[in-house]
Amino acid sequence: MTRIETVKSSFRDPGTQVFMADGKVYRHIRRAAMPHYDALMKSGLYDRLVKENLLVPHDDVTSRFAGPLGAVEGEVVIEPVMIPFISHPFEWSFSALKQAALATLKIQKLCLDHGMTLQDASAFNVQFLNGHWVFIDTGSFQIREGSQPWGAYRQFCQHFLAPLLLMAYRDGRLVSLFAKYLDGIPLDLANALLPLRAKCRLSVFLHIVMHSKYAVRDFSKDTKQTAQDVSPAAAYGLLDQLQSLIFSLRIDRRETVWTAYEETHTYNQQEFQDKEDFILKSAGVLKPRHVWDLGANAGHFSRLVAASTKNDVAVTALEYDFMTVEAGTRKSAAVLHNQPLHIWMDLLNPSAGAGWGGTEWASLQNRGPADLVLALALIHHICLAGNISFEQFFAYLAGFAKNVIVEFVPKTDPQSQRLLRSKKDIYDLYTQEHFEKAFSAFFTVQDTATVSNTGRTLYALTRKEA
Repeated sequence: MTRIETVKSSFRDPGTQVFMADGKVYRHIRRAAMPHYDALMKSGLYDRLVKENLLVPHDDVTSRFAGPLGAVEGEVVIEPVMIPFISHPFEWSFSALKQAALATLKIQKLCLDHGMTLQDASAFNVQFLNGHWVFIDTGSFQIREGSQPWGAYRQFCQHFLAPLLLMAYRDGRLVSLFAKYLDGIPLDLANALLPLRAKCRLSVFLHIVMHSKYAVRDFSKDTKQTAQDVSPAAAYGLLDQLQSLIFSLRIDRRETVWTAYEETHTYNQQEFQDKEDFILKSAGVLKPRHVWDLGANAGHFSRLVAASTKNDVAVTALEYDFMTVEAGTRKSAAVLHNQPLHIWMDLLNPSAGAGWGGTEWASLQNRGPADLVLALALIHHICLAGNISFEQFFAYLAGFAKNVIVEFVPKTDPQSQRLLRSKKDIYDLYTQEHFEKAFSAFFTVQDTATVSNTGRTLYALTRKEA
């Protein structure tokens, strides 16, 4: 019998239930939500959204899950296209969050065109698929009753507008507030943090300042308030205002020590070519579908691997430096096929499980496995700067990596010496011999090559199966 496992983050929507079966994801549309689902499918809205890469496409697979497996007469089970890597908004670059926000507004406009509305405007409902930010919650579309206002307006402001304004006017790293406020950044907090020059903009004053004041009103003496009807022109006008404001936002492209690393690395031209050749050869043998590039910088090798395969491959580039993630997102935007997803991730403090019970949103490790993990020019940062042992590092990798291309950077390498410049060298076990002994407990070597005159060595490894 098929084993069904409920997706932990699906409990918030009583009308639908997301579950896993045989490694695939499904959504059960319950009877109460069927009128809205039927309207989505019959109005032409679904076809339009899928055509414009705004909604994840799905197949109706109700016949597979009849009776004891959940679906009863009058209900539907759909199988959406699976998202290769579920990312969280607090891991996104400014450009990524901006693209997701504009996609959400465009979806709501199309909903209005078809007599429907988007009841949820959560950033967690938008994910990266084939180079596009697509909405994944098929159960969020509802029939619009009369001239009701957009019920998700406040949620949109908390999930998209507030963080984007803070990133643009203060610092991009403030997106990390999302990790604390999973329901979106409180508007009163955004109002307190934004500078006066931002709040002097009429649109910001209306959607953040006044909106935050309205949100904290005491309704204890006025429990019969009802939302006023909104004319079609006003409904579209609200979306136009938000769209114009968000489109106008820019982030300061300040340089950091890592934003230009791809142009200032210590390899000579031939060494860099040898490194690329080794990676391409190893990836060509493995033919991975899911690739994680740890410490990806602006994503040169992420794009290299993505472009080298004829099959669709999902590449996720993880990088610690926020501005480099932003730069990588912009560089990869020009890629037409297999565009990498760039996310902001500190591997010494990776995203933990979050939400209800700490399991609603998965930790980094629990979002695997990855067919191939790239760990290039990373080990000295983890072990010399982070005081993580080789054994700890490879034990962690083995938890989600089926195959690894890892680069050993000797202690004598200029980049290692730079890390040791301001600290005492207590790393007697940081040797190539000990490095090889450490990974041998978890992986077997498939190939190896020395790729620099400083002794940098690449290893292609395959995880040992228990």
